[in-house]
Amino acid sequence: MSEILKYKGRLGEKELEAKQLRLGAEGLVTSLRDTLDPFEPVEDLNIELAAQEMENLKKVIPELMDTLHDITAIKKALGR
Repeated sequence: MSEILKYKGRLGEKELEAKQLRLGAEGLVTSLRDTLDPFEPVEDLNIELAAQEMENLKKVIPELMDTLHDITAIKKALGR
């Protein structure tokens, strides 16, 4: 029984982590869209900011995918 509780606790932690990572990724995507405004002249775009945001997004997405994979594995172990 305590193993099930342990898995449920870990599931809750991973779900919270996934939510935080997803919110961070969504914020980066929104910021990228604002930074790369298609109606601004190309020469006025802040390419350095867009590049940094993309680098951050490239780090967050694999973390999110790993966390979602962990959630799936825990749910499978719990029989869900």
